[in-house]
Amino acid sequence: MAAAERKKGMDYHGYPVEVTLRGNARRMKLSARRGDTCFRLTVPRWAKQEEVTAFLRENERFMQAHAAELTLWAPEYAAGERHLLLGEWVTLGEGGVPTGITFIRLRQASLEKLIRELLPGWMARMNVSPARITFRRMRSRWGSCATKTGVITLAVNLGLLPPRLVEYVLVHELCHLHHPDHSPAFHAELERHLPDAAQREKELKQMDIAPKPKTR
Repeated sequence: MAAAERKKGMDYHGYPVEVTLRGNARRMKLSARRGDTCFRLTVPRWAKQEEVTAFLRENERFMQAHAAELTLWAPEYAAGERHLLLGEWVTLGEGGVPTGITFIRLRQASLEKLIRELLPGWMARMNVSPARITFRRMRSRWGSCATKTGVITLAVNLGLLPPRLVEYVLVHELCHLHHPDHSPAFHAELERHLPDAAQREKELKQMDIAPKPKTR
């Protein structure tokens, strides 16, 4: 039995995964048990690394949904940790990058400044005028639009993304001021303003936004 089974660890976008290579396994299987420190993935011994990565990519929603059940590393925003700031990886405490709540406030301020820069041009181009732009923590969305009140809410985590993806989310929500659903008319308008909207959406879904612990 020992000869037919081998374990190894890997990191997938910040999620620790214990991979078990099993000789008698016919397919890949991903699981998460409450209290574990990692996801567990069983794969046939013949599986190639790119097949394992593709399988995890297909199961990202499962990993996001079950991450809270695991005892994973949580960032403290301490010196040495690596975090995203508008799409750029920065190391806290180095090169003038602050730590702790000061960094969180810096990232929020950077996001709000970017939105202030983007908004006037897009309002004029799209002939829209949102009643208000608000920011708050959102667990499963990047933004939302209350079409009846005209209030657009943006996730504070947009501060992790590069400007082109922040712009995509903003334009997406502005389009909802004309089209409250995701009808063909909505997508037609979105693509009229952003011809590469599908590519930006793909980039958004594939981004690795998980912070990285400091190396020892």
